[in-house]
Amino acid sequence: MKIVSLILMILLLAGCDSAVLWEDKPYQVLWLDDTSNRTLSYDFGDGGFITRIDAQIVAVGSNNRFIVAKRTLPNTDILVFYYIEKSSDSQFAEGAAGPFTEAQFQQLKQKLDLPEFTKTFE
Repeated sequence: MKIVSLILMILLLAGCDSAVLWEDKPYQVLWLDDTSNRTLSYDFGDGGFITRIDAQIVAVGSNNRFIVAKRTLPNTDILVFYYIEKSSDSQFAEGAAGPFTEAQFQQLKQKLDLPEFTKTFE
């Protein structure tokens, strides 16, 4: 039975393509099945992860306190912004604040001293 389970797992993994594009442990921007399907995820460290911010991530940044992300809403050119306070987040928390408009995000950026976007994706 273990051999059958192992073979099924290998086949499932072979059918999915993915890559990590940016990382600030335990956070990762990764894509799954399609390079434009970029999400910000929390990596459990055991092969599992949970999505914190849905696709389409277009930019991300971090410092010792925060993660920031910018994404486009599906099938639009509308940009929305998010931040995660690292000290308040865990694999069991709902850590992302947002979505915010650019004007709202700029106010929060000044108030909270949020980091710049340091990585952009096309």
